[in-house]
Amino acid sequence: MFKHKLPLILVLSSLLTTACVQNETRPTVSNEQLKSALSDSESRIQNQLSQQCQKVIDNQNKHQAGLQSFSKEQQVTRKQLDELNHQVEQLSEKLAQRAVVESAQTAQVAAAANSQSCPPPAPMTLGDKLVLGQSEWLWIEAVNRVFPARVDTGATTSSLTAQDIVTLERDGQKWARFTIVPEEGSDNSYEVEAPIARIANIRQSSTNEIDKRPVVRLTIKIGNMTDTAEFTLTDRSHMNYPILLGREFLKDIAVVDVAKKNVQPKPELLTDRASAIPKKAEQANPKASEEE
Repeated sequence: MFKHKLPLILVLSSLLTTACVQNETRPTVSNEQLKSALSDSESRIQNQLSQQCQKVIDNQNKHQAGLQSFSKEQQVTRKQLDELNHQVEQLSEKLAQRAVVESAQTAQVAAAANSQSCPPPAPMTLGDKLVLGQSEWLWIEAVNRVFPARVDTGATTSSLTAQDIVTLERDGQKWARFTIVPEEGSDNSYEVEAPIARIANIRQSSTNEIDKRPVVRLTIKIGNMTDTAEFTLTDRSHMNYPILLGREFLKDIAVVDVAKKNVQPKPELLTDRASAIPKKAEQANPKASEEE
């Protein structure tokens, strides 16, 4: 029986020996040492927290300083903008005042220019004769109108376009009433009455027949020269020019430069008398001619 219990006794003895050895090697910690260790640990933690808090405070101070600097810069910028806006307003007022002054000056210059009418251009002359081109503007007193005229040194007489020619007698003198149609297909026409100076015998080049045409005397103006001229009446509405000036009119008063057109200035209408109203306008407004 003792033999069977021997291993158990040996195990228990070994355990007791180990426990005694462990109890002998474990250091003992006093309360003072524990308090000191805890105090040191607490101090380290507080130092770390203090350092972290100081870093946060430093960052906040830097951020606050940056905000204050930005605010000051913003105030300076706002002040500069206010000054610029004030300068712009002053400049705008000056420009507006200057524009008003310049507008008034321009109006004064325009009024002065209108009050001083420019003299008409001097007519071109060669000695005591007018220089005419192959076409010129011709003013007819009877209608106070200006028409284009062809200058033709190959034609003997001058001719004026006329339609609806009627011969009548007035105070013992023969007159002709006719209509001027400036161009073929035109709706504008002008009725004219003029004394008949004579009857011209015009030989037709195509048929060699004699055509009797009334010749009227009209007051005309070409350039700055006013004169009385004779015109045979014939329908020229199919021609390019309603009036033809021949040699009888041109001799002794003009020389012709066929390379030019409208050498003389265009005559102006008389302002102290009414101009003839086209028949189309008269039909549209019958009172127009009476009012003028």
